[in-house]
Amino acid sequence: MEKYVEIIKLLVSNEDDRNSIIDRLIEIKSNSSLYEDTFFRMPDDGQDIIWLAMVDMLIESGHAFEIDWKEDYSTAKNQTEILLGNKNASVEIEKDEDLYNLEAESFFPLLNKKIEKSGYQLLNLDIDSDSYVSLLVNYECIHRLLALDNRIKEYR
Repeated sequence: MEKYVEIIKLLVSNEDDRNSIIDRLIEIKSNSSLYEDTFFRMPDDGQDIIWLAMVDMLIESGHAFEIDWKEDYSTAKNQTEILLGNKNASVEIEKDEDLYNLEAESFFPLLNKKIEKSGYQLLNLDIDSDSYVSLLVNYECIHRLLALDNRIKEYR
């Protein structure tokens, strides 16, 4: 549970949001059926319910977004701009016409290059699915987050 708390502390700056997510994770840890009652995912046996709950709470609270593998670049760009706005980071995503015809595994690394001036980078939260869960992380936190869990990955 400690690593999940550390991840939340690194990602969620608002103390009320942070405490709410942590409290809900503690509740789900003590009663995993709360996860299935609250969220739409039906975890497989052996999946880490706390990880999935944390990811879903980050999405729910606007700290991450999820797109399906078949969604196009415009959805990812729009969601990235929302996350950048939430962080008060202003960067214009320009000259990206070539990204619209790419699949997600190809456009995410290129999108990161487009936003690098913002001081943030998109990372992937692996949920063992065909969707992409992305969050925007300050460069200063990237190495610490990557060291906390191998399901946090850079788009390369």
